Amino acid sequence: MECMQELRERAAELADLHHVMALLQWDQEVMLPRRAAPERAEQIATMSGIVHRKEVDPRLGELLAAATEQSEGLEVVERALVRKMQRDFDHSTKLPESFVVEFASLTSRALPVWVEARRRDDFASFAPCLAQIVAMSRRQADFLGYAAEPYDALLDLYEEGLTTARVGACFGAIREPLAAMLAGLAGDAAPGAAMPLAEPFRVEEQIRFADRLLAMIGFDFNRGRQDRSAHPFSTGLGGNDQRVTNRYRADSMEFIFSALHEGGHALYEQGVAPELARTPLASGVSLGIHESQSRLWENIIGRSLPFWHHCFGELVQAFPAQFGSMAMEEFVARINMVHPGPIRVEADEVSYNLHVLIRFELEKALLDGDLAVADLPAAWNQRYRELLGVKVGSDAQGVLQDIHWAHGSFGYFPTYTLGNLAAAQIWRAYCRFDPDHDATLARGDFGKVRGWLTEQIYGHGSVYPPGELLLRVTGEELQARYFLDYLGNKFGA
Repeated sequence: MECMQELRERAAELADLHHVMALLQWDQEVMLPRRAAPERAEQIATMSGIVHRKEVDPRLGELLAAATEQSEGLEVVERALVRKMQRDFDHSTKLPESFVVEFASLTSRALPVWVEARRRDDFASFAPCLAQIVAMSRRQADFLGYAAEPYDALLDLYEEGLTTARVGACFGAIREPLAAMLAGLAGDAAPGAAMPLAEPFRVEEQIRFADRLLAMIGFDFNRGRQDRSAHPFSTGLGGNDQRVTNRYRADSMEFIFSALHEGGHALYEQGVAPELARTPLASGVSLGIHESQSRLWENIIGRSLPFWHHCFGELVQAFPAQFGSMAMEEFVARINMVHPGPIRVEADEVSYNLHVLIRFELEKALLDGDLAVADLPAAWNQRYRELLGVKVGSDAQGVLQDIHWAHGSFGYFPTYTLGNLAAAQIWRAYCRFDPDHDATLARGDFGKVRGWLTEQIYGHGSVYPPGELLLRVTGEELQARYFLDYLGNKFGA
């Protein structure tokens, strides 16, 4: 079919352009000189306009209409390509080019402002940028359209078909059980308690061990790299160029679990079938499914006793002063200690989703106009006191801790909770496949786990919508009970 050949050519061109954009943004967060930030904002804005014009080209709409008419004769991957390109086309054609360029420029300019505001613990300096981002996010929702409320339009950008009502139902199913579990488990630990260290970490040793962890779980350094940034992230610049970043503090073990978390994202992207390259199918299908993989490697595997049966010796060899006198069982108990604190990325598994719930409620209130940006820090701190029993000591540890709002990513946070729920459900399916899963992890056979995940999830890229993919892998739609069962079994022991 001639229309499919032309569609594939256009898909390849758009994929290349999106990877160039991702490179500009990766460089902005990792290597850009401070004074170059305004120029980079204009570069990203210019590129956003160019890409948008290609995304809304009427000829692309004609090709998609022709391919849809002939869809019965298409292969599974071709039908998926048409479906995904049609969804992207529908989104893009609803957004004026002037809006796309303005929003890209705004968020690019906001990023260094957020970095500096966080460093100086100065929310007031970031607040004007955030107010503009909130206003433009409202306009974005209006352009995209929604059936019930504006937040639905933004959720759907990150998780196809996700609605505010569904997010509310997910939180409704876990909020009270998590609060009860937290009350029962957190009594022996001070809020924000951390593992005491005999001496601080040295950054160069942290970097080496983070690289080693990535290599152990199967990250291919011939097809990717790890760097430093203000907030850990993972991005793809092509099928053979996956970038992960980490951050390092002399008093924190966060770097270990950030490496596993971002590594989980990267394994997903490195596992996509090569034949999907240079198409919109050559990436994880949704942020919820993506987060299921980062949380699976970070927590379900990375905080388990069998995992450290294999890895603890290497940890002690890398950090003898910090862990040389500690038994492995004590280490595993400490990294699983339930200790509600102010920082989401350092949160234990029981309290983590309550951090996400706070962000969901606040950004929805901002979008609806029920909360002013100026009142955000006070509202943030109040919710932390009420829900987690935590006193937030500063805006840097509170409302400024996450990069997402500087990126304009309203609607992103709930996918973390979807990812936690899906991770437990997917791990249950893996355990049926591998009844000796504890022994598999204890001997360091992470390739067996990765192979199953590649066959079931990674290799498909975005061929199947997220709900359909989860149904194929687990036999069920998303269920909260498997996550609650996982926590109950783990922390009950």
